[in-house]
Amino acid sequence: MLKMLNRVTNGLYILLFGFVFLWISLGFIKFNILYQLLKLWPLFFIIVGIEMVFRKTKLSFLKIVSPIIVICSVIGIIYISQDGNLFNPRETEIFKINQQIDFEEKTVDINLNFSSGRLLLSENENNFIMGDLSVPRGIVPLTNYRKFDLENIYEISGNSRSNYVFSPWDSHHLWDIRIGKEIPVKIKSNVYLSVNRFNVSDITVSDFVLDSRLSSSEIIINDRIKKIRINSIGSEISLRIPKEMGVKISLNKFLITDNFKELGMERGFKEYVSSNYNSVTKKVDIDLDLKLSRIDIRYY
Repeated sequence: MLKMLNRVTNGLYILLFGFVFLWISLGFIKFNILYQLLKLWPLFFIIVGIEMVFRKTKLSFLKIVSPIIVICSVIGIIYISQDGNLFNPRETEIFKINQQIDFEEKTVDINLNFSSGRLLLSENENNFIMGDLSVPRGIVPLTNYRKFDLENIYEISGNSRSNYVFSPWDSHHLWDIRIGKEIPVKIKSNVYLSVNRFNVSDITVSDFVLDSRLSSSEIIINDRIKKIRINSIGSEISLRIPKEMGVKISLNKFLITDNFKELGMERGFKEYVSSNYNSVTKKVDIDLDLKLSRIDIRYY
């Protein structure tokens, strides 16, 4: 009886986490749910305690309580994370930014540091960096514009001292940033526990760098960009490239899924090259360092 109970208990654990990773793989829930699940680490002590209390007693059948607790906790975390407004309604503040950029043929480095919410990046018609930063009350975004002889740097950082539940549908932490179309920029974004859309198809971007942790990001580029570098851990990346561009991908990976073969790319040593790379003038070099991530590249 005890051996059968142990098999049932272990089987329930395996089934539970198997289904969780299956749902992540199929896209029903996001990779960043893993961060929320890590908050369940105290359950380890509860499970060990139940095992010690009921082991070799007439009540050993109560060990089945352990997987029930874990299953209910995991389902509860997933449910809460799918609806950020379920508990603790929050007041929202909106910070507006409207920074005129005097670029004068200089490239402007734009650094974005964002976590726990949604980040949208697109273009505007003027030589401004504009934005509406909706944040839960008590979180104050920090902006800084520094001009040097050889470079201009504009930085937006979030105050990460927050303890609210993350949800990709949560409207309480939403940055909508718009960059002037004619400003030559290099964009570097550090994102953590967030859902992001970088539409730079109408922006004069030379370099794009993304450092992603437990996040989901869509990136839409134009044929003027030269370099893309993405470092990712536990994230989903969706990259959209103009179909006339040549593409070279340098890849360092660990446990990832990709669609490079579907694109008809030629595989070399740690790199993939599109068939038109040497015959076109507009090309992009993509440097990928991916761990426990999924990347999807498509032409448009």
